[in-house]
Amino acid sequence: MRDFDFIEFNKNIEKDFNDVASLVSSVERVEWDMAHWPNDFKNGYHDDEYQLDKARLAEILDGIYLKFDFAYELLNLEKMSNKLDSQLKEYLGKFSELDFIPYVDVFYSPVQWIFKQHLSALTSHIKIETESEYENTNSKILLEQILRGTSKMIFDRKIEPSNEAEVRAEVYKTLIHVFPDTVREIPIAKVSKTYKPDIGVKRIKSAIEYKFVDSEKEAKTAIGGIFEDIQGYEGSLDWTTFYAVIYMTDNYLTSDQVDAEFKLSKVPHNWKPIVVFGKGARKK
Repeated sequence: MRDFDFIEFNKNIEKDFNDVASLVSSVERVEWDMAHWPNDFKNGYHDDEYQLDKARLAEILDGIYLKFDFAYELLNLEKMSNKLDSQLKEYLGKFSELDFIPYVDVFYSPVQWIFKQHLSALTSHIKIETESEYENTNSKILLEQILRGTSKMIFDRKIEPSNEAEVRAEVYKTLIHVFPDTVREIPIAKVSKTYKPDIGVKRIKSAIEYKFVDSEKEAKTAIGGIFEDIQGYEGSLDWTTFYAVIYMTDNYLTSDQVDAEFKLSKVPHNWKPIVVFGKGARKK
């Protein structure tokens, strides 16, 4: 067996996986729309950015295939090489296609999952003290996908929420299956007040704050509440990434308007707003 740097190979493939995850996140938004509103896409979808993302996704996955092919040849692992070829046979020429996981309402790359299995087997003897930067990023991308799918999650469970507690309860049920270290309302003590993020994923230090909006007035109030939370959570060592998910029962504000509001207010870069629209109404 020739000299082979397993650690460097692992880092190199993880970097590719990070790029794949970013592209899957972009492509899945369009794929989700196509799957749930097929009539809107009956004449085909010709968005240039979407097509470029799919081409780039296939290109990166092709590159990963070549790297594994080279590694197995170098290490004289013919059986593993044949197994990889067999697993990928049905996807040849279709590396950019995504599959759907109904339970968590997200798309994923089946080709990437095959490569993940092989990377795990090939580098199983490597001792990794902490989660890599790339795994951390991929976990956050998956978390964002789930949060963006909040409305679909609520719709599938035939719920019409009347407040944010009902919304975040359903999201928590999903997150706990994907991220077992998901927690609720961990207090952050300040001098005059104790703040409690609605949901937190401890491993990636990500906190989620939900706002339920059922009127234009509530939309403005929700934004103000988020700005107060930003001040309250500042300096926390337990949470370093924050998501403000605004669940609206109608189009009181667009995502672009909320993004602009965040930029004008110079909100820290570790806060990200996510606007979703779904059924529901406040109880009068």
